Amino acid sequence: MPRTLHAETVLGQSLFQKISNCRVLMVGAGGIGCELLKNLAMSGFRQIELVDLDTIDLSNLNRQFLFQKQHIMKSKAEVARESALKFNPNINIIAHHANIKSPRFNVEWFKSFDIVMNALDNLDARRHVNMMCLVANVPLIESGTEGYLGQVTAIKKDETECYDCQPKPVRRTYPVCTIRSTPSQPIHCIVWAKSYLFSQLFGLPEDDDDERLEAEMTQENVKEIENLKKETQALKQIREAMGTADYPQKVFKKVFTDDINRLLSMEDMWQNRKSPVALKYEEIEKLVTEGNSQLNNTEESNTLKDQRVWSLAENFVVFLDSVRRLSEKLMKEQANNPNASLSFDKDDPDSLDFVTATSNLRSIIFDIEPKSQFKVKEMAGNIIPAIATTNAIIAGMIVMQSFKILNEKLNECKTIFFDGSRRPQIFLSESLNPPNPECRVCNNTQIILKVNTKKATLRDFLDKVIHGRNDDMDIGEVIVEEGGRIIYDVEYDDNLDATFEQLQITDGKLVSVKPDDDIDEQNSSIFAISHRDFETPNTWFQVDGEPFATRNKISVTKSNSFSKQKRKLEESEVDTFEGLSRKRPAMNEEILVEDDDIIVTDSGTQKLIVID
Repeated sequence: MPRTLHAETVLGQSLFQKISNCRVLMVGAGGIGCELLKNLAMSGFRQIELVDLDTIDLSNLNRQFLFQKQHIMKSKAEVARESALKFNPNINIIAHHANIKSPRFNVEWFKSFDIVMNALDNLDARRHVNMMCLVANVPLIESGTEGYLGQVTAIKKDETECYDCQPKPVRRTYPVCTIRSTPSQPIHCIVWAKSYLFSQLFGLPEDDDDERLEAEMTQENVKEIENLKKETQALKQIREAMGTADYPQKVFKKVFTDDINRLLSMEDMWQNRKSPVALKYEEIEKLVTEGNSQLNNTEESNTLKDQRVWSLAENFVVFLDSVRRLSEKLMKEQANNPNASLSFDKDDPDSLDFVTATSNLRSIIFDIEPKSQFKVKEMAGNIIPAIATTNAIIAGMIVMQSFKILNEKLNECKTIFFDGSRRPQIFLSESLNPPNPECRVCNNTQIILKVNTKKATLRDFLDKVIHGRNDDMDIGEVIVEEGGRIIYDVEYDDNLDATFEQLQITDGKLVSVKPDDDIDEQNSSIFAISHRDFETPNTWFQVDGEPFATRNKISVTKSNSFSKQKRKLEESEVDTFEGLSRKRPAMNEEILVEDDDIIVTDSGTQKLIVID
């Protein structure tokens, strides 16, 4: 019996035939990707291409079930293909161990697919796929998970909002004075240990540290700023003693005794907050000596050291030892390269020991709850735990959405929110929003530019494509950009006679052209470059579209309808959304996750926004 017989029976012959003939591009083979590829293989999809740049890590195995221990360090895409074919060997899966932004994955390649499914883990790649799908006019299904939370939505050019229509959370930063002088949360101490002290001792100290301090200077904190500058200079001097036997002791006394006493001398700072308590090296050393036989001598200490919170004595011992180990490591590297430095790595035991012990000692000083090494690694490494069940549910919803798209029923697709911690209603949904009229991506013109990149110059492009095709439209001066770099503007014309290839504008690249006076970037054109071996200057360019053409802007009526729709949803389900908000775990907007399939909450709208 065919593995897909049940799917054919449930879906009907007509839809199942569309599924069988559909060419699917799947980007990402991580947490969601593994579940999704299995679903596609079992649902009747027979032509699948998979792209993923990553290799398999030990930490992936608890939720990415297509991978096993023997696959560690191998390509995720290639191993996922091999494992999925065991579920259904009668399908065709092409795996690419590559970056989706590689030039070979150009707009013509994207156009060869009927649908694209994203299971990515970073903002930049998501935005790239979003843009390529808009240019190629291919429907895209976006998704993300975080713990018990998940989201799925469909994107179609000119019909729904694109990935960039919703603003993305900005990276959260902490004032230098809070981190350096008045921490009140564990994350403040962890950031201080990881980003400040580690860099000062073993890395490349921030060159603009004094400038950032001065930027926060007010009449009330002049003395505090001056003290912080002195602390930084003193650390630089102490660093010169690296390699000596008493170097760890000097660092300890400097940051946990002298600097704290200096803070205590500013009495005004502690009138409305609890004052810190400086640590005394000799007292803790005596405590360690007297209790040495009890340190790290219990079964709990040996088996769950990273899971429990260390005592003052344990943090003291680990701090001194980690400073010594990191110093030896740095000096060994500098023997071959005098400019060598160390950077924090959450998977490096020495780095993690240092940040854990350092942040905990500082927490003790400021009467803040210390954290276990496991928790410090999670916070310092910006790790958000992933749950396999959530990934499986969201992967299932992606396939359900794809059925509607292939059945030409986009209007039945929804943006679906999942919260596995809520009972009894774990799913919420809302209609797909129309394009945002202020979006700087989908509100602009997307064009495929077929060009001989080896022969055509930037001057040819401006004369023949930008100005030459718009005799009735006074575009004026323009700005040309690619990948965030300016290629041309009215004051920078050095590249006019360079070819596209010389400017590294090759097959698959995206070039943005906007009028010089378009401050809001509401009238740009995005050109997807597709190389062709055109021979004569008159045929060096073939433009599929009209640059700066008047787009079908969203009407005021439609826009107002969109607003009313959102208000109606908020009014009718206010209790539901507030309940979700109350029970949703607080999310740190600073988190830049290196794990799979992440979403965060927009605090303004209480909507879930896919970021990674």
